[in-house]
Amino acid sequence: MKKVRILSILVLLITGMGHSYGQFSGDNWVDVKSKKSGEIVMTYVETPGFASRNNTGQIEGICVDIMEKFVEHIGKEHKVNLKLILKSLSKPEDFKLFMNVVKGSKGGVFGLGNISITEQRKKSYRFSPPFMSNVTILLTHTSVPTLEKMELIGEVFEGMNAYAVKGTTNEQKVIEIKNKYLPNLKIQHLNSSKDALAKIVTDKNSFTNVDFTYYLAVLKQRMPIKRHPAGDMLTDEFGIIMPKNNDWEPLLSDFFNDFIGGPTYKKIVVRHLGQNALKLLDAISSN
Repeated sequence: MKKVRILSILVLLITGMGHSYGQFSGDNWVDVKSKKSGEIVMTYVETPGFASRNNTGQIEGICVDIMEKFVEHIGKEHKVNLKLILKSLSKPEDFKLFMNVVKGSKGGVFGLGNISITEQRKKSYRFSPPFMSNVTILLTHTSVPTLEKMELIGEVFEGMNAYAVKGTTNEQKVIEIKNKYLPNLKIQHLNSSKDALAKIVTDKNSFTNVDFTYYLAVLKQRMPIKRHPAGDMLTDEFGIIMPKNNDWEPLLSDFFNDFIGGPTYKKIVVRHLGQNALKLLDAISSN
């Protein structure tokens, strides 16, 4: 099958100022079906393995490959000339900016990354079916003693600070830890999980909670960061996000039902995350 060519990579100078955010626009299915051609747009939040810029400057990852396969499928199934365009934010690691840009966009726009499907978000966005379950990981500097079980976190992590990205499910996990075990915990908010990881490298008296893809990136980069398995949680599921006025959801859902979990999908996961990802998910799922 012919590989989809991503037409262009546009780095747009979109920055959040107050409540004003940039917008993207793509063709809706009703128009593509009528004209037998059109363009859809994908943008992304920097997420290792899912959607991120590689050493050559290209955007790659599981979500990118899935969208390419989706466009191939639509072209073959419906005999249309559908083009896929990538548009990058000026700050692709800024989660809040990414979410607001997708929310304010129009038509055939798709947001890629580690976007957890939640009931609250469904009020403002459309979602694809889930393409992967998420595991959140509790991380500190390597100098911190290993947490043997969560009931001991009040003792082992006493006096530590936490870093979290506001508005994420990871922040919710940190808040849960605070409410249950560390009532005096101070939480400092950052714009990205990448920033949180950088902080716990320099601040040895701190911890963070991130999605497992970031932990896999930590392993590759040999950062002085420790995983505390007692804090592993198989939590929510990841999906591709769309603005409310996007009408591609039924077609994306039909495609996902046949594609996700299949042999091509599994090859994509191993290509971008490695066998360690499958082992980690399987190990935690069996606990």
